[in-house]
Amino acid sequence: MRNISSAKLLIIFAIAFSLTTLAPSLAGTLPRVNVARADSLTSHVPWYPAGPVTDSLTYSIFADETAEFQGLAAHTIDFTDWPLSPDLVAGFQADPTIWVSQTIPDTGYFELQFHMGNNFWGCQFNYGNPATQTAPLTTNCGMNIRQAFAHGLDKNRFITTELQGLATPIDNPVPPPSIDLNTPDPCAWDPLFPQTGSACHVNALGGTAYHLATAAAGSGCTNTPGFQYTPGCGQPDFCAAADHLIAAGLATGKGANCALTGVQLATINAHPVQLFVRSDNTPRLHAGQSYAQFLCALFTGTFSTGCGSGGSTNNIVNYTPGPITSFPGFTTNIGSTALTWWVYTAGFGNVLTADSSLYFGYNSQFVSGYPAIETSSPGGHCSTSALASFAPGNYMYVCNQSYDTLTTNAEFAACTSVTGDPVTSQINNTAGNTVTFGTCSDGRLSQASAFYQSQYVYGKNAYTIPWWSGQNLFAYQHSWDRGALNAGDGFTPPGNFFTTLDARNPTGATICGNGFACIRQGYKQSSGSANPFIGNTVWDAGVIGSIYDGPGATNPDVPSSYMEWMTLGTAQIPAAQLGYAPPAGTVAGFRYQLRHDIFWQFASSSTPSVPGSLGDPVTAWDIAFSYIAYRANGVAGGLAPMTGIHVVSPSQIDILVNAVGPNTKLFLSNTVIPARSWTATCPGTLSTAAANWDAYANQGLSATSPAAFHAADNSITPCIAPSGSVDVLSGGAGNIIRPTGSSVDSAKVAPSYDVDTAANLIGSGPWVCASSGTIGGPGCSSSGNSAPPTGGSWTFVRYGQGQTPGASLKTYFRSSGNLALWVWSQNTGDFAHDGQLFSILASCVNVTPVPTKCNGWSMGIGNGAGTSASPATITSTQVSIVFRFQGVNWVSPFDWRALPPQNIGTFPPVLYEGTATLNPSSVAGCTTPYSSGGGYDC
Repeated sequence: MRNISSAKLLIIFAIAFSLTTLAPSLAGTLPRVNVARADSLTSHVPWYPAGPVTDSLTYSIFADETAEFQGLAAHTIDFTDWPLSPDLVAGFQADPTIWVSQTIPDTGYFELQFHMGNNFWGCQFNYGNPATQTAPLTTNCGMNIRQAFAHGLDKNRFITTELQGLATPIDNPVPPPSIDLNTPDPCAWDPLFPQTGSACHVNALGGTAYHLATAAAGSGCTNTPGFQYTPGCGQPDFCAAADHLIAAGLATGKGANCALTGVQLATINAHPVQLFVRSDNTPRLHAGQSYAQFLCALFTGTFSTGCGSGGSTNNIVNYTPGPITSFPGFTTNIGSTALTWWVYTAGFGNVLTADSSLYFGYNSQFVSGYPAIETSSPGGHCSTSALASFAPGNYMYVCNQSYDTLTTNAEFAACTSVTGDPVTSQINNTAGNTVTFGTCSDGRLSQASAFYQSQYVYGKNAYTIPWWSGQNLFAYQHSWDRGALNAGDGFTPPGNFFTTLDARNPTGATICGNGFACIRQGYKQSSGSANPFIGNTVWDAGVIGSIYDGPGATNPDVPSSYMEWMTLGTAQIPAAQLGYAPPAGTVAGFRYQLRHDIFWQFASSSTPSVPGSLGDPVTAWDIAFSYIAYRANGVAGGLAPMTGIHVVSPSQIDILVNAVGPNTKLFLSNTVIPARSWTATCPGTLSTAAANWDAYANQGLSATSPAAFHAADNSITPCIAPSGSVDVLSGGAGNIIRPTGSSVDSAKVAPSYDVDTAANLIGSGPWVCASSGTIGGPGCSSSGNSAPPTGGSWTFVRYGQGQTPGASLKTYFRSSGNLALWVWSQNTGDFAHDGQLFSILASCVNVTPVPTKCNGWSMGIGNGAGTSASPATITSTQVSIVFRFQGVNWVSPFDWRALPPQNIGTFPPVLYEGTATLNPSSVAGCTTPYSSGGGYDC
């Protein structure tokens, strides 16, 4: 993935993870497969940080993964977005026209979620805390109800039967194959049924928690469960669930079969519980049906998918299947809690680190906050740092102060792990407690120990019921090369980013409706919103990530490994060394040094244009605007520690933070949007806010003195935030913008704002929303909005299509042609080296014959007529190219030549752009001019 938090600018993506393919390829009948056969890839395909190669990209919308896989078999798409369904793996492996990937560990997981602000059968969950209830319900009824659910599905049997063993059971909301994290001994979590035995220890196998016996059909009720993993009547877990519901006050007793007696029907019928079950994913569909049957058997003695009393069929358990686009929980209210759901069969992807879920997913700082639910109000439990948001990360409203403290300590721990942290041999159950915890040099818990304790609090409260994390196989057409597979997400967005950059078809890609050769990737579900403030599914992330960029990227082969993308480098500077007084509480600033050659996809004239028009450059003010707008509107959880922003220069910006942890830099990287088309307030002499923004930005870019720059900065700052959120530094040293207010157009951050319909889907990324001579929409969506229907599509054009590779700035700054130019320039990103190099070059300008020391710049892509036998004269053109790439390390902080990122292509690579092939000198030599097919790096 490239933008660290594209999608709803959260760290995890609520996905329609059709467990038929998501995590593992979870179709219910997936056999174990031999991936070392001829039609399976036996190693990861190398990736290349440049592109796009192909001229166009189409996302074709399907009803579900079954229809999508049929499209792959019929060759109507080239790449899937979903792991293969189990029953299809063997057939695709036997198909010589299809590649099947290696099995890769999923960086996602699946779980049962609860709306902690809702009423369950008369029990107020009280945001996950005990509360005084209306009799006969008890103070801890919420926890008991959730623990009853926790006994309702045998995860181990589910995985062996439903998922054919291609998954790992989990008791904590982290994907164990991809994240190395100590997990708690869960055997004391259930106070009514504590467990002991050899399975009870730190790092116990998933599926241990709330699990007393292997699920069996049982007896004594009207019928038996419809699934092998549902505990039947009279079975230990069925009876345990009954006891928890009795403890909650929902019944007075149970029969010999453990079905409830003395059920409080009046209370229950007044507040029935809805199970929203994802219908587009067979394993989750079956899991939801299993829970519905389990609950109905407890209340009625009959395993039925939904149940009621008094003539109703759903006033106890309301079973509601539907696709992700029908789930109402992702969009929340401002100023109130939207009580639109109760239980949801959820999935998350792109969980790169433990804090991705444990901190950003469930810490109450990331709910949609308002005073009545916050700790500042009597009875409030949610963090006072929570901001109002339409798309919060913690849409479940989990608000536990102890959990918040522990996860915050873990997020900003001074060390990751130390001696004394929990280890596998330790236990914490009725047999004893031998668990120890490690502390950093500052006396606080290590990150490992703090996350251990937070998981313990989470598990014993059963805030969600984590199920499994899987192993995935993906497939694509055999005719395609360079199908870079993300080691965590596979081809599922946003992990498909490098696939869309690198993929090429040597035999000729299909010509799509826009007349260009295109990559055709299937989407098993449609996107819902391409608005960076609202998008919240992986399909939203795919669209957003195609158009926009962010400061950082991650290696697709090591998805948690940070790489500079829009930036030359990022320096972490202690507050005392910033050179100015930051806001109170600031401990450091992350100084981004932005590249100078990044341009927005629209023209500077502010009028629609064709792809490749040279727009205004992306500046530090655009980053400032984006980050302030996100934080002020409660999205972009990674920006939570941000205290302010200081624009140092048009290409340099400080992101000021009040705490620094192991992953702070990773999660500060967020999507950058063009401020000119999002600001509502930009006072000036021109007729529109956009025109005034352009004028001020251009003034700053052309400034030749600090005074001129600060004048521009003072003019543009009100376009970013109101005066009440701006601190003016003494001595005319600029401004600090605090994230307490934003000048963003409030209408454009609302769920109803459609960026495609409004022709505002414009970024600086590799793909352009272009159609009929316009940029930004609505023509790039078949429906003219951000939610094309089944059978519809998104279609984008390569940014720079129609330009000669490396010959123009009117292209994506990380295009293949630009990479070839960078290699040719001989810059490495080391300023001392690059400066010395430039001095050598300058001494050769217009010198004939070309001095030997400058031969490298007298041929190749930067001087296309020269050869090794006849070097071309070096002019200002070559000087400008080399100057452009001074300080650029294409894969910083790595060294592609000496210490390359894992699984990157060989340096210097063979590159492709449209129909052009760019060969290095090791392939094409230097005896022929580049313009006639010679090497680009001669």
